[in-house]
Parts: sequence; C-alpha cells; structure tokens
Amino acid sequence: MSRRVTVNVPDEVAERLEREPNVSQYVTTAIRDRMRHEERLAATRRLLADAGYQFTSEGVDRMRTRLAEHEARRAAGRSRGQAA
Repeated sequence: MSRRVTVNVPDEVAERLEREPNVSQYVTTAIRDRMRHEERLAATRRLLADAGYQFTSEGVDRMRTRLAEHEARRAAGRSRGQAA
C-alpha cells in the first residue's frame, strides 16, 4: 500500500530529485535509511545508558566540537599532502 504525499523542498534538493528516474523510490530509500539510523542510534544510547553512561546535551555538544576540530586537522593534513 502507498499514499501520495506532497512536500516542499529547497531548490538544490529539487534539482537533485529531478535527475532521478524514480523519485518515489529514491525518497523512500533515503527515509528508510534515516529511520534505520535513528533506530540504531536509539539502541546504542539505550545500551550505553544500561552500562551506566549518561548523556547530556552539553557533553554531546562538547564531543561534536572535538570531532569537528579533529576533522579540520585531518583535512588540513591532507591538503598539505600528509597522511591522514
């Protein structure tokens, strides 16, 4: 069973979708991938919480900052021709 849904998307997304021969299949696959990702994330958080780890928005923000800094250093190393 399927239902027709109308959505508004940004121009760059619409341009990408225009190149797809089957937009419904493309969007369905993308959304199912996202749903699986969210389910895995929730399961991982439950597993870590059961093991005693606590998540705070401040801690998550702190780790996102650290990861972004690490990625920036990696990218800078690649641009200078160094091994990542």
